[in-house]
Amino acid sequence: MKKIFFFALYIVLVSCGSSKKTVYKPLPNVTDFQNTITEEGLFLDLSIIASDSLEGRDTGSDGERKAADYLASRYREFGLSPVGDDETFFQYFTLVKPFVDSIQYRLMVDDELLDQSTHSANSIGSFNTLIGGKTSKNGGIVFVGYSIFDEETGVNHFDIDVEGKWMFGFYDRTISSFSTMQRLVNEQNALGAIMIAETDEESFIDQAYIMQGEFEQSSGLQLPYLNKIEDDGAFNSIRPKLAATLLGLDSIAALSELESEIKTEPSTFVPYEIPGTLEHIPSLSNVEVQTRNVVAFIEGTDPDLNDEVIVLTSHYDHVGISEPDANGDSINNGADDDGSGTVGLLHAAQAFSVAKQAGAEIKRSILFLNVSGEERGLLGSRYYSDHPIFPIENTIANLNVDMIGRRDNENVDTPDYVYIIGGKIISSNLQTILEQANKLSVNIELNDRYNDLNDPSQFYRRSDHWNFGRLGIPFIFFFNGTHADYHRVSDEVEKIDFEALKKRTKLLFMTAALLANSDTIPQVDNQQFILRTKE
Repeated sequence: MKKIFFFALYIVLVSCGSSKKTVYKPLPNVTDFQNTITEEGLFLDLSIIASDSLEGRDTGSDGERKAADYLASRYREFGLSPVGDDETFFQYFTLVKPFVDSIQYRLMVDDELLDQSTHSANSIGSFNTLIGGKTSKNGGIVFVGYSIFDEETGVNHFDIDVEGKWMFGFYDRTISSFSTMQRLVNEQNALGAIMIAETDEESFIDQAYIMQGEFEQSSGLQLPYLNKIEDDGAFNSIRPKLAATLLGLDSIAALSELESEIKTEPSTFVPYEIPGTLEHIPSLSNVEVQTRNVVAFIEGTDPDLNDEVIVLTSHYDHVGISEPDANGDSINNGADDDGSGTVGLLHAAQAFSVAKQAGAEIKRSILFLNVSGEERGLLGSRYYSDHPIFPIENTIANLNVDMIGRRDNENVDTPDYVYIIGGKIISSNLQTILEQANKLSVNIELNDRYNDLNDPSQFYRRSDHWNFGRLGIPFIFFFNGTHADYHRVSDEVEKIDFEALKKRTKLLFMTAALLANSDTIPQVDNQQFILRTKE
């Protein structure tokens, strides 16, 4: 490997006869250091970050911890400052993985217990909770026939007060209106639904056994301080035999006959109240998962500006291990998502470190932030933005890189593009700096295809930049577009276009360099974006 030497301001005394002449050499410019970013260096780091030994870097896993340790060791080699907890390169935080352990149901009719049962991984009961139901609920019951709401025909089986009550009725997705039940939960505070989804006992029992597996599955990772359980509606199916009893019928055959009558003449049905109550009691638990963001810092050289911080972000987590593919590969290496952005951040940091050591002026400070938990809901960036190491009001911009190592189907013949999300849809000044940086570095196409607050893909809020944008911080999201290997075991290092990765990393570095030394800081000046952050 060739060594490159850079020299700061120095003075050479040259003898000329008996006189001495002082020669001044100017300080280097930070922008001169973009060429320290190389394909070879990016390849070496990505080969480690996206290796099988890291087992797909799932949030909180051993593989992710190895990745964090590796990133910290590289930042330490570059001479960056550890600004995390206890003077480390880590910002630690805890996530919780919520589970529904069981749901108990108590059905009372005329103040007498008609049924009490529990659904869990080890038992089945008289109800299956299909959707929602993570909070306890207790209320009366109204019979809503075939659960029909049809504005064209005027048939409304919900024409009764449902506030604080369960909507009990037959359900056929081709006839019944699930959307109306959801609306009545949201707008009229109905508790939820008790649905007679079939009049066959065996079908109900088969479904109950299938759903036992749901009790062993978590709904995902959450930040505990944001872990507010929604008081959502509970949509339950009921055992047909119990449904018949609740309706005062003596058999399932009678239940089927009633179903046929209402289905044949839906316009004649009138909803009514049943003298009973259903209590729905879930039992919940949480498993804690420990993880960490990686944080490394370069302090600005200008004492009047170095309290202003530019935050560069990538996520270093991925989706872990899945079912084996046809070749037996089960490790989702995430070379592009977001191994590419992670090593891009590393090499931008190295370039800034070399520049500063050589005496280049970098007026504002720069934080390199590799976050955990992006794949689980932007959790690491949310934690940082809620618990910033440097005040949010001093954060002048966020530059985020997520998937910058490939070409999409629309650009198969060239690496000379990058999708830009943010910039001008937030801050015209930030866009100007980006365009200047591009001209001074790689001069690639700044593609605006997804740069629209109304774009259906909604990429402006789908990666870590959004947790800065929601607080009114201007951002740019650098992105290569989607491809067939997204979240698959086939997202491998050998598919990375290192020429494209190098160019996008240089653009990231140059944009940050111009921001660091700009006479002004970017301002949010798009009113539409301001309104969007308040939604």
